Amino acid sequence: MKKHKWLLYTIPIVMLLMFIMVMVSGPLLKKPFGTQDRLLDSIQLLEKQVQNKQWTPAKTQIDYAMKAWDRIVNRIQFSVERESIYDILGALARIKGGITARDDQAIMEEIYYFYALWDNLGN
Repeated sequence: MKKHKWLLYTIPIVMLLMFIMVMVSGPLLKKPFGTQDRLLDSIQLLEKQVQNKQWTPAKTQIDYAMKAWDRIVNRIQFSVERESIYDILGALARIKGGITARDDQAIMEEIYYFYALWDNLGN
């Protein structure tokens, strides 16, 4: 009987602690875990490529960034707001469209919008 009473308190406490850990893990989980999810580095490189009007490398870089974002979303989807995920995806899509149109001013605006979203992601 005592064994069951101990479990009655332990299981809910452990579950609550696990849920809290997942909810506050956003800033940690957005950091790169390997070479295929370096989103912030990719956008910083993309910014330099756009400033130098290097459109072919910029196209490759945004494709990498979109794939990196897909990897990061899988990790952070339970610890950040869904709206933040959609906002970053939208910024990346507009950057990709700007690269296709070779509109460096629009791309730079979106890059700095992305930086603001990234800094607030998980906070």
